[in-house]
Amino acid sequence: MRRLLWLLLSGAAAAQTLIGLDGSKVGLDQLRKAGKPLVLMTWCSHCACCRGGEKTLLELARRYPEMDMRALDAQFNDDAKQVKAYLQRQKLKLPVLFDPRAGLCRVLGIRTSTTALVWDGQGQMRYFGNLAGLPKALGQLHARQPVTPPSTPQQGCPILFVENLDKLDRP
Repeated sequence: MRRLLWLLLSGAAAAQTLIGLDGSKVGLDQLRKAGKPLVLMTWCSHCACCRGGEKTLLELARRYPEMDMRALDAQFNDDAKQVKAYLQRQKLKLPVLFDPRAGLCRVLGIRTSTTALVWDGQGQMRYFGNLAGLPKALGQLHARQPVTPPSTPQQGCPILFVENLDKLDRP
């Protein structure tokens, strides 16, 4: 049953389009089919919980260069200009994608920042959980071992959803 749920969530998520800091659009299905593992972590530039997460993500990117790691900004009140300024001030080279209308987060039921998502090189979702379990999950994926589900509950700031998103100008 759990495997079926993962497959359904993974398939529904594939239809979502994300936006890069430069305004380019990329489908999640394109990222997943690139032939290498994909790691997304929900994040925003003004979240206190995210401040440690971005450094963890960058460290994991150095440790596992064969994996595509990106931050996923789903907060409606963040925009590309703010995020670029924040990254520059912090001297971070963090690849960021925006989740317009929080579409991916809604489909997958993500409610908090620093939720980590991992797809393997074949595009199958292997991990959905908290940032604390991500290093272990990536180590297992790298070693071609089964990925252990997270054992601790999700923590982080809530992702704010608004009902009338048509009036928002993102990014």
